[in-house]
Amino acid sequence: MAGRIELAQQYTGQKLEKQVDFKDTNGRMQSIRPYFPSVRLIESVQLAIQLKRPLLIKGEPGCGKTKLAEAVAYELYDTAYLEHYFEWRVKSTSKAKDGLYTFDYIKRLRDSQLDAHQLKKALLEDKEVAKQDMDSDNLNKYIEFGKLGEAYKASKEGQPSILLIDEIDKADIDFPNDLLLELDELWFQVDETKEKVEAKEPPIILITSNDEKELPPAFLRRCLFHYIHFPKPNRMQAIIEANFPKLDDQVQETALARFYALRKTMTEDPNTEKKVSTSELIDWVRILNSRNATDMLALLNEEELAFSQILLKSQTDQALFSNQTFA
Repeated sequence: MAGRIELAQQYTGQKLEKQVDFKDTNGRMQSIRPYFPSVRLIESVQLAIQLKRPLLIKGEPGCGKTKLAEAVAYELYDTAYLEHYFEWRVKSTSKAKDGLYTFDYIKRLRDSQLDAHQLKKALLEDKEVAKQDMDSDNLNKYIEFGKLGEAYKASKEGQPSILLIDEIDKADIDFPNDLLLELDELWFQVDETKEKVEAKEPPIILITSNDEKELPPAFLRRCLFHYIHFPKPNRMQAIIEANFPKLDDQVQETALARFYALRKTMTEDPNTEKKVSTSELIDWVRILNSRNATDMLALLNEEELAFSQILLKSQTDQALFSNQTFA
């Protein structure tokens, strides 16, 4: 069928319905937590793969934007996904070129000085110095590829790499526009060596933003867009059950009821500084799950919010909501 995504590049969102523990190629234990994408989010990923365009993802902090890329990589490559998965964590000081490569000019200068000293010594001793012994002539040893460069090098025909560009809005306003050429043409040149680094297969690129600043129209035009809405109670229940399969049913029901009542109150209060999120709920339930169920039910039914330090992240929110009872 025309336009059909190849089977090896499908994303169904169904493979991470429970936590996966495995050993990587170095024998270290790795864990991937469950991920429950909405039907609309699954469709957005599929369209991004089919159109070979980056997918820009927005949503409240803690809603699962960052974990999506790892979930996609795991579904495509199973426990071998780490060979194909790359994370570029953007900071306020990040520059677009850092994602391509960096060249260590200082180390090369130091090596050049050592080579010059070695050559001078050899001339005084009437000895020859082989060219391969001159460290500073090997330019490749001073190049370190960034995450975008690594993703391009790893992306092979039929085996696209997965690249997460996380919190792109943290960087300077020019940062997204400085990536346009590389994202469009899927290659770049290492100026010092004239090496062409090219993706043999367009990587699957997922970009997150917390809306700290507006992104340039030219950049947005090249992306697909998806906003992750806060999970409804039935999906949140599935998330909690997948993460805590042994959680007491009554504790789960009571905790979710209080959590959603708290979030509703926070949403309606103009003085709220940060609404509670999925990641905070998971941390909260982890503590509830580690204690005696009877004791936790008693705590959850008290007026004071149990372990409010986990949910309420400012002095204002603590003052406003730590004593709210749920409906």
